[in-house]
Amino acid sequence: MKTMQAYRYALDLTAVQERAVLAHAGAARVAYNWSLARVKTVMDQRTAERSYGIGEVDLTGLTYAS
Repeated sequence: MKTMQAYRYALDLTAVQERAVLAHAGAARVAYNWSLARVKTVMDQRTAERSYGIGEVDLTGLTYAS
């Protein structure tokens, strides 16, 4: 039988550090949600284009410019 061991750590942050950590987590969440929305939009667009009979080569691609 294989045994796994885990450790749990608690951070003792100052008020300034806690605000910084929360700000970084919030920014990461905003970036994730923005990216997810872009991918879903392109997927929906490609589905619509397929229904119009557009070939795979000519379907909308995900561009990285905003």
